[in-house]
Amino acid sequence: MASSNLLRKLELVDTLQRLGVDYRYYEEIDQLLRSVYDDGDKDGGGSDDLYLTSLRFYLLRKHGYTTSSDVFEKFRDERGSVSSDDASCLLMLYDAAHTRTHGEEILDDIIAWSKSRLQSLLEEKNLEPELAEEVRCALETPRFRRVKRVEARRYISAYEKKGGRDGTILEFAKLDYNISQAIYCDELKELTV
Repeated sequence: MASSNLLRKLELVDTLQRLGVDYRYYEEIDQLLRSVYDDGDKDGGGSDDLYLTSLRFYLLRKHGYTTSSDVFEKFRDERGSVSSDDASCLLMLYDAAHTRTHGEEILDDIIAWSKSRLQSLLEEKNLEPELAEEVRCALETPRFRRVKRVEARRYISAYEKKGGRDGTILEFAKLDYNISQAIYCDELKELTV
């Protein structure tokens, strides 16, 4: 898979998950991630793009695939820091590192370093308002630990403000969320009557 094509597909999966509609595409997402995992085994998951590597790592780990944290070694300098000032990239790296398991020191180091760097970027106030809000939210509760439906509601609002968004997916996510809420309300009424 070409790098840009892979990035678009993984970003779509990430968006569907954050909007809370990924359950409707479970098989397609599983098939894509299995393919990404298998292809990564052939090339070591190696990409020279930190954002793509972080997104790939995050999604594979979130879906239960065993992925080595060593993929981040090539992005570290001699001090152990990652050489990037791109806030979106650092945010994805921060989220990816939170999928760590016990004993993955590289991910512990990445969390500490990227958290510090993201806090600095927030204090400098050079971030777009939407990105600054995403960073604040991540520093408060890493994405991996958020409640799915609550995150879906929050991200629908954030995605609405995002440039380059897909209007069809946004409308679908809103409808799906509202239908789910109506079902929950009906079920709650039945329980209380």
